[in-house]
Amino acid sequence: MDTAEVKTKVMDGTAVVYPGPYLNQLRGERIEVRCKELLATGVRNLVINFEETELVNSIGISLLLSVFDAVEESSGSIVLSNLNSANRELFDMLGILSTVELQDTEDKALARLFGGEAGDGGVECLEDAECGAQAGPAECGFLGQDPLEGSR
Repeated sequence: MDTAEVKTKVMDGTAVVYPGPYLNQLRGERIEVRCKELLATGVRNLVINFEETELVNSIGISLLLSVFDAVEESSGSIVLSNLNSANRELFDMLGILSTVELQDTEDKALARLFGGEAGDGGVECLEDAECGAQAGPAECGFLGQDPLEGSR
């Protein structure tokens, strides 16, 4: 597995990253590399969607912190979404939730980063969606119906 297998969606300077079911050292290193690649291409905002993530170990946490630092150094923003109750409790206990924003869903995280409600227009799709040149997140399939559904 290489970094290309870290599931991501990219749109107008924002990427959504899906850590997968278990965030450990190996997976965390791949996510860290992928996020740094995205930042190098001009992405400034990240949503990390933990919907499929059941377990996060301590090394996975430390690698996430490295991603948070890289985003901060790039003058970007990071929003976490879809944390289950156990991971939310872990992140809260470690103080992570006092340094990064948390939203219940990916849609809400994206809306927060785009400065409006989910589905607001005027954002250009760059990857993983078939849409017109100036369709908003909802029109791109970026919010709501997931174009990658079943491929993660």
